[in-house]
Amino acid sequence: MSNRKKIIIQPEKVLKNQEAKWIDILKYPLATEKASNPFLKNYYSFIVDPKADKNTIKTAFEYVFSVKVLQVNTLMMPKKLKRRRQFQGYLPTYKKAILKLAPEYNLDFFGMEKTSLGI
Repeated sequence: MSNRKKIIIQPEKVLKNQEAKWIDILKYPLATEKASNPFLKNYYSFIVDPKADKNTIKTAFEYVFSVKVLQVNTLMMPKKLKRRRQFQGYLPTYKKAILKLAPEYNLDFFGMEKTSLGI
């Protein structure tokens, strides 16, 4: 019989030195036309740390923005070949997270308030 204790870390009880950890997971919001269209359905896209899993992303987003996340979808975007005349290079791979918030929460990143007309 082992006398080990289980330690469960709740997002509300995060230590101050771990605040940087949560903020470093979320890099920046994705500001493309395709990513901003689902704002009306309470979906938000973020570029996140490639090593972060869905639970970590959810906890970080809930801690940083004080909202309730219902669903997290992630995908790794492959590197892309880009050319400019005779020069060519690659855009690096990155991880994208699409988060769905609870209906009572709303975030306004780009000045796109919800309207009754859906515009």
